[in-house]
Amino acid sequence: MNGKQYLNAFMNNSATIRDVLAADVAGAAHKAVSYNAGGKLALPAADGEPAIGLILSAVPANDSGVTPAGTEVDVLIKDIGLMEAGAAVAKGDLLTVTKDGTARKAAAGEYIFGIAMTAAGEAGELAQVRITQSGCMKAASAGGSSNPPAGD
Repeated sequence: MNGKQYLNAFMNNSATIRDVLAADVAGAAHKAVSYNAGGKLALPAADGEPAIGLILSAVPANDSGVTPAGTEVDVLIKDIGLMEAGAAVAKGDLLTVTKDGTARKAAAGEYIFGIAMTAAGEAGELAQVRITQSGCMKAASAGGSSNPPAGD
């Protein structure tokens, strides 16, 4: 490497990032976000699409519970955090994100955002989720599940 020594110069050990919302988000805390084409945080464009992380609970909001576009928010990008369920999820389910930023059990072809570490009985409840960014869910084969391993 041309005699250069970097010694972790580019290592960020934080589990969070801070960035700006592209659009207003109602009830932003505990929802998943992605980067839009302009490089700002936004709710995922479609169900089952990749997301980069979860908005943390200490997010500013107006009296209507909306966090306005342009607000800087903290986003958990690794480890375990709370995520709003969009449907009931069981402990151990492989989860994907919906276009409203909530979690549901991943189906074949959808991106696996994480694993439910606790259950949520219905939409709107919070579940602990381990963010794994595990790739896409495979279809089950006749011999059983062929889902990817849950790794970091």
